[in-house]
Amino acid sequence: MNILVVRAGALGDTLMVTPVVRALGERYPDVSIDVLCSEAARGLVELQPRVKHLFSLKWRNLPYVISPEKRQLVKQLRSRHYDFAVLLERAPRYRELLEKADISEIRSFRESPFDPKAHATENNLRAAGFEGEVSTDMELVVSKDDEQRAEELLGGLGRPVVGVHVGYGPRGKKRDQSQRLKGWALENFVELGEKLVADGANIVLTGSAEDLPQVDELASRVPARVIAGRTSVRELGAVIRQLDLFISVDSGPAHMAAALGTPLVVLWGPAILEQVRPMSSSSPVSVMRHPVPCAPCYDTPLMKTCRRNICMEGITPADVFETARRSLVPPRGWVAE
Repeated sequence: MNILVVRAGALGDTLMVTPVVRALGERYPDVSIDVLCSEAARGLVELQPRVKHLFSLKWRNLPYVISPEKRQLVKQLRSRHYDFAVLLERAPRYRELLEKADISEIRSFRESPFDPKAHATENNLRAAGFEGEVSTDMELVVSKDDEQRAEELLGGLGRPVVGVHVGYGPRGKKRDQSQRLKGWALENFVELGEKLVADGANIVLTGSAEDLPQVDELASRVPARVIAGRTSVRELGAVIRQLDLFISVDSGPAHMAAALGTPLVVLWGPAILEQVRPMSSSSPVSVMRHPVPCAPCYDTPLMKTCRRNICMEGITPADVFETARRSLVPPRGWVAE
């Protein structure tokens, strides 16, 4: 029996599919489970023990008729002779791919409508045919090499070690992450960093190479170890797992922290909290938000007209700092070595 799970989204989107893979593996212990994800998120799925074959798309938005990558993918999928596919994308182009691959049974949000009041992981599980008491915990597996790389990057730092993540996703037209919809002002990160350092924390600044302008500016004003742009996505996961606390805007790495059991403080603004907040049953997740009438604005016309993210402006460094201290006591303590 062969099953295909399809979610070609960002990092957090991909992690929220891992409960489906686990549930399928438990229901069908002899099944071969394949996953189609985005190229950017491939590292999050590569080591999943229940995944037999992994396919990925680099140019996921390119139309099929002009995409050699998608035509080759259809050939590969057709050769697997799937019994059914779990389609967790709503764009018609993904159903088109599966139909071209001769997959006759497709379980999706068309058959099990997406409940906007439920979390994405619950909706994903329902679309796959699961109801009731099924774990929604995300999974992220890292290798020994990833762990060794993390130890090299964090070597010599005393406890507690607090990761700070300023960016999220490709910057697009706005080069400064703090000016984007889910961004938090650099001055806020500076103030927060100063409070953390004064209280004995050692700060590690994570991020992509695109985040380096803001990360380097922050590091020039607050003592910190910069590892932004120096890790693969899975090496970043290994780093996050070794942290005592992770503080981030709404981002893929925030979901990685939840999946890895690292205490998390996430700064939340325009996204739909009920649907996509990071969740974990094994570690504390603290969501910092400042409710405003226009939030959440994701999937509404307001998102494209927003010129000032007052939802993020209302989150203060002092409040984040106090939440960070509470998140470390317990389980890991707030005592520098």
